[in-house]
Amino acid sequence: MPGERGTPPPLPPSLTLAGGASFYLAVGGLVLYGVVWAVGLNGWRVAKTRYGRAWAPSRLAALPPASVPGVTIIRPLCGLDSNLYNTLETVMQLEYPRYEVIFAFQDAGDEAIAVAQLLIKNYAHVDARIVINPAKVGVNPKVNNLMQPFAEAKYDLLWVIDSTVAVTDGTLGRMVDAWLGGGDVERTAEAGYTPPARGDVGLVHQVPIAVVYTSSWGSLIEQAFLNGNHAKMYLSINDVAVDSCVVGKSNMYSRANIAGLRTPSPSLRAAPDPPSGLAGFGPFMAEDNMIAMTLWRAGLKHAMTGDVALDFIGALSVRQYIDRRARWIRVRKVMVLPATLVEPFTESLLGSLVGSWALHRLFGLPQAAVFGASVLAWFLVDNSVRRNLSTNARHIGPQTSFATFAVAWAARELLALPVWLYAMVGSTVVWRGHRYRILASGEAKRVD
Repeated sequence: MPGERGTPPPLPPSLTLAGGASFYLAVGGLVLYGVVWAVGLNGWRVAKTRYGRAWAPSRLAALPPASVPGVTIIRPLCGLDSNLYNTLETVMQLEYPRYEVIFAFQDAGDEAIAVAQLLIKNYAHVDARIVINPAKVGVNPKVNNLMQPFAEAKYDLLWVIDSTVAVTDGTLGRMVDAWLGGGDVERTAEAGYTPPARGDVGLVHQVPIAVVYTSSWGSLIEQAFLNGNHAKMYLSINDVAVDSCVVGKSNMYSRANIAGLRTPSPSLRAAPDPPSGLAGFGPFMAEDNMIAMTLWRAGLKHAMTGDVALDFIGALSVRQYIDRRARWIRVRKVMVLPATLVEPFTESLLGSLVGSWALHRLFGLPQAAVFGASVLAWFLVDNSVRRNLSTNARHIGPQTSFATFAVAWAARELLALPVWLYAMVGSTVVWRGHRYRILASGEAKRVD
């Protein structure tokens, strides 16, 4: 019997081989759970303090045109996107004294040309024009679309906005404020303007939030994701600024800086005369992330304003939502594999499961109760984030009700892990009607 002479007493469960392993797993799980919550709560703090109020107009809005840097706004267009006239119209109504607008097309027969022509007619006082150029420098249609506008832009400052994105009237002035670091009026004069150098701000962007007019379950789930967990993490990562984290819905940068970038494409660098500048990003599907990352590594900081990029989401089926999320997971896994492997633990269900098990293993807390409380807290934080971000969007799009958001959020969380698993076992994506394979370098190769 245990305890008799010559028979050692049994070890406590925590000191057995299995018990010791589970103890250290629980410690690691609790640390991971704590880090994810810290990042999420920081994103919630940023949403509440920076976006939960209206912002005053930029000081630049009242200056004469000759006293501010000129900005070229480029809208790359292809087809009739959802709510197209209204989204494009927002850049014709900006409170900024010196800018031009270029509507960029690749096809002279594009249906959206008529929309751009109508806008130019209705806002004849705005310096705006249409550029059509079918040339292609890579598989990325957005890069192809931007080549001619980059060459023809009047100004060094370029603000590229996706066709589905609307902006508020004071956004441009506040972006230029952020670009200039908030100070030095002398530097605002075009005569004294120089492209940013290492240590300066070299990219200004906004957090994207989804606006849904035509409600479908796919679009509502996408909206719950973008306006909740995605926005929370996006704001937090950019707040601590340990690395580049940029979505290309609304980005401002310097043409001179882009022109000086060496292509990150291994296949292009192996060519006898590799392209530099924008053309060097043509092989990448996620050109926005690659440009931002290359600028970051060149020592140019990224900045954000208290504005949002209002992304009008058309009607999506649940299957279309799944394909959309899987596509970008497959892109990310070859670009930032460690972050993509950790991604499921930043979601409410798996993260709460790990956290509740760790707290039960280490402190004996009831696992089911801790799990339920964690998921509920996760939902409340995401709902608060989307409400604060919507402060900047109330006069542009309809507001989703609390009940609708709750159902869409729950559906998104239930789908998160299955979508991630589905994405991780494949390497091909369908993008704009064509099939591509994502290579280890992050480049896309058309396979259809």
